[in-house]
Amino acid sequence: MTARGRVLIAGAGIAGLATAIALRGAGFEVTVHERADGGFGAAGSALGLNPAAVLALRALGLDGPVIESGAEVHRWELLNWNGERIGGWPQTKVSEAFGAPSVTLPRARLHQTLHAALSDGELRLGSTVAGYRETAAGVELLLSDGTHERGHLLIGADGLNSAVRRQMHGDTPPRPAGFTAWRAVSDKAAEDHSYLTARQILGSGATFGSWPLPGGRTYWVATLADEERETAGLTPRTGASAHTPKDHAALADAFRKAPPQAVALIEATAPAKVVRTPILDRPPLAGWSTVRTLLIGDAAHPMVPTTGQGGGQALLDAIAVADVLRGADLHDHHGLAGRLHHFEEQRFPVATGAAQAAWHLGRLHHERDPEQVALRDRRLQAVTEAEWLSRQGLGPASTAASRSSR
Repeated sequence: MTARGRVLIAGAGIAGLATAIALRGAGFEVTVHERADGGFGAAGSALGLNPAAVLALRALGLDGPVIESGAEVHRWELLNWNGERIGGWPQTKVSEAFGAPSVTLPRARLHQTLHAALSDGELRLGSTVAGYRETAAGVELLLSDGTHERGHLLIGADGLNSAVRRQMHGDTPPRPAGFTAWRAVSDKAAEDHSYLTARQILGSGATFGSWPLPGGRTYWVATLADEERETAGLTPRTGASAHTPKDHAALADAFRKAPPQAVALIEATAPAKVVRTPILDRPPLAGWSTVRTLLIGDAAHPMVPTTGQGGGQALLDAIAVADVLRGADLHDHHGLAGRLHHFEEQRFPVATGAAQAAWHLGRLHHERDPEQVALRDRRLQAVTEAEWLSRQGLGPASTAASRSSR
């Protein structure tokens, strides 16, 4: 055991793996417990990483393989349901200002990169966390098989339905966002793929987004408000095999009046490759830490995927945890509690601000009242390119930390 203490991490998602790598680099012994036996990253799923997230990976020494596995986004465009451009900005200007690209890559590839950076002894698969117990000397992680693991700090990185969060704050249900997402990777290139353009189409209670991937592929996400989903005949279902050919045809029909690239991508994708996800989050909640336990990632600040910030915020958490604990002696519970509180003071306004922005944007994007939809589109069209760039963090007073929340 290291002189400065041992860290136990619940959850081997992006937050848990990245935090383990960062803390090991800061000189701590780490062990990650993950209930799944393997197969990280949802099949058919991808994710976007903005420049701040790529810089976090650079701090871990892992930005190279991630950038090589992804496609750089050069431009963002917003379209209305008639295919008219209502907003956009050159993402290359944002990337140049940060000194890092904005990339889209398969989610599994990011997980594999993070996983490969840990040794077999640092990652324990098939290990389900049931709870924890803090003692005067440290913390015990209680596992579902009746065994326990001792350490000096527990980090709950076990996602939206975190067992660590549940014990810390009680068992409350997640908050439905009012819409469902269907996402997949298509072998078809979207329109303007050669220009590496990310595109979001906004309609009435419906959106369709597409992002370039290497090899002429495209990552797409279709969303429908609950009322639109019911009208389309798509009933609530869960499970890996929930999206049937019948559902796939109904999904395509729901986007038949959107710009043609939406239906083209849906119909070019096999139903089995589509992942269906009811969108949930939790209202912001302070109190991410006790004396020896800390929540990070979706366990602390889950967010709807409207802005694509979830993975990036998890990476920023990992870097911040390592920064506040660097040089700490985890045996000193008074000093440890102060450092954990400092982490929350630093990250709470940024991460919860990003989560709240994503929630409100999700409501705006799924507006169904025709007058409000028209007003939304006119307001977006009135935003100048300079204003769009400012929203991405290029204002005169921006810093790398504040930019990441936008």
